[in-house]
Amino acid sequence: MGLNLIELDEGFSCYASGEFEARFIYQEIFKDNNYEQPGLPDAPFTIDVGANIGLFSLYMKQKYPAARIIAFEPAPENYQALRQNLELHQAGDVTVYPYAVGSEAREATFTYYPAMPGNSTLHPEEKVLQKRLMGERLGEQAATDLFQASTITVTVDRLSRFLAEHHPDVTTIDLLKVDVEGAELEVLRGIDDADWAKVQNVLLEVNNTDGALDRVETLLREKGFTVTSEPVPLMWEEMALYYVTAHR
Repeated sequence: MGLNLIELDEGFSCYASGEFEARFIYQEIFKDNNYEQPGLPDAPFTIDVGANIGLFSLYMKQKYPAARIIAFEPAPENYQALRQNLELHQAGDVTVYPYAVGSEAREATFTYYPAMPGNSTLHPEEKVLQKRLMGERLGEQAATDLFQASTITVTVDRLSRFLAEHHPDVTTIDLLKVDVEGAELEVLRGIDDADWAKVQNVLLEVNNTDGALDRVETLLREKGFTVTSEPVPLMWEEMALYYVTAHR
């Protein structure tokens, strides 16, 4: 499909393969402030798991210019867009890794949707309902086009291994953001207790499939967080998609 430079707002452009989705995510993050996290320091150390084309990382750098960020994105086209967008917006002190994050080191099959790259996933079975709902609202052909997919093999590794190998100096993780389309628990289970003790705030998007929301909330409470969950606005109720925020 290829990357195109898209103007999302006056004075703000980005590279993306899917304009429809890029506009939705920009609205969600920059306009509706759904990822707003109060109480962060002026230079928060942030981990962006499932960085997609980089809009959340750019939001953090815009709001906190001194932020230090590490970002993970396994899909090659998304990874390219992420790097180009960081360069386009001169966002420094952001380290990007072309990997998926999970509970163990492995190779995995990743389903990539060029028209909606933010929906790309290790768990394509979770997209059946979304495709059906989009077909009902937008028409079957539009849904088919948006969910046209290819599969690639990606490297998955544990977040704690990356921290130990590449960021051993980190003593505080001010914000851990996770948006990985069904693999949230796998990401959380790949964090050692010593690293959990560093994490001050967590923000996730969770699709409440088969009790996933309860399992995520339970794990976070066991790690010592106060947890709040709210339905994602602008999404169809049937999808049961939630923002989960956790604070120490």
